[in-house]
Amino acid sequence: MEICQQSVKFTEGHPILNVKDVTVSLDYYCNALGFQDVFHWSQEDAPPWTFAQVRRGNFQMYLSQQAQGGPGMWIYLHLVSLDDLDALYQEYRTKAVKIIEPPIDKSWAMREMLIEDVDGHILRIGAPRLHAQVGMERRESKGAEE
Repeated sequence: MEICQQSVKFTEGHPILNVKDVTVSLDYYCNALGFQDVFHWSQEDAPPWTFAQVRRGNFQMYLSQQAQGGPGMWIYLHLVSLDDLDALYQEYRTKAVKIIEPPIDKSWAMREMLIEDVDGHILRIGAPRLHAQVGMERRESKGAEE
């Protein structure tokens, strides 16, 4: 029996981050990064937690204590507007989040920032720049070269 690869579709995907201490990471993601605690778990069904799920908007991920993956993972998070990116940047600045790179315009028509969590994982957060805005910048840079 041959199965058509096109007919089987994934409905969702959630990264799993390897963290040193789920309780510490859960606190950071909820209180500093503005995520919600969906659930947390341990073998004893009591703290300290060893596995958790967090979400912000439509994005969800799991935190796994010293299991499933390794340190230093990168995750890309997409926002719909530059206003959202600017608001998130201001929110994170007030909460002393470790911002590795503030929002910067990229040549691929995006503005992105980089933050680092307590376990060394990098969140690359971006929003699209308007095509007209990107085109205007390219025309301006060509004019400056002449």
